[in-house]
Amino acid sequence: MARLLLLLLLLCSAPVLAQVAARHYTSACASCHLPGIHGAPRVGDTAEWERRLRSGFNLLYRNTIEGVPNTAMLPLGGASLSEAELRAVVDYMIAASAPSATALAEAARYDRLGITDRDFIRQDRNHDGMLSRTELAHDPVLAQNLARFDVDGDDSLNEREYLQAEAVLTRERAAVKAEDAVIDAAVRKALSGVKGIDFQYAGAEVRDGTVILKGIVSHAVLALQAGDAVKRIAGIRRIENRLVSGDQMGWD
Repeated sequence: MARLLLLLLLLCSAPVLAQVAARHYTSACASCHLPGIHGAPRVGDTAEWERRLRSGFNLLYRNTIEGVPNTAMLPLGGASLSEAELRAVVDYMIAASAPSATALAEAARYDRLGITDRDFIRQDRNHDGMLSRTELAHDPVLAQNLARFDVDGDDSLNEREYLQAEAVLTRERAAVKAEDAVIDAAVRKALSGVKGIDFQYAGAEVRDGTVILKGIVSHAVLALQAGDAVKRIAGIRRIENRLVSGDQMGWD
């Protein structure tokens, strides 16, 4: 509720709060967020900010403070600002994009669920705090093992169940003995099924069971999809996703 009141205050142009946040935004964030380049949501694009708000305020703050893997969003936005100052800048950008009261309330509702795992949030497409069979359809191995990890028997996974499933399936994957050449072939086959990956610019390397995804993809979403595509391959001990989003370099 306090966060909603702060946003309403900013929307009403509270002089001191808005002016300080505006200065920090101009100096540290406007170069990407004003024109909406390098994958950054453009300030003023209501629909895009409402879409991102569906995963809650807290994830937006975390993305700003911790950075976003495979994108141009560096920790602390690459700026010399405190975490509190960066949160205020995020609030300023949200307010300047004029989201609806419904979108703000939904963001606050999702935060109250207390979900923190990025992959869980990304897969929770209807933002109900559960992963249904439909939402797990892209991950056949986990979907087939749903009953095994569905402790409360509701035919879906909450965050705790999901994290347990990931931990167990990762251990089981690493326990399988496989030659690098076999893993490499499986990885290449899996990546070939990810629409949009151009092997001229991106690929994978396998070293002693560690898979290193590297190169350039057109959008950060493809980097995540590449990681999803290979993470169930038996024999992989560890995955390093070093894929870089081409939009951060103006590459199309």
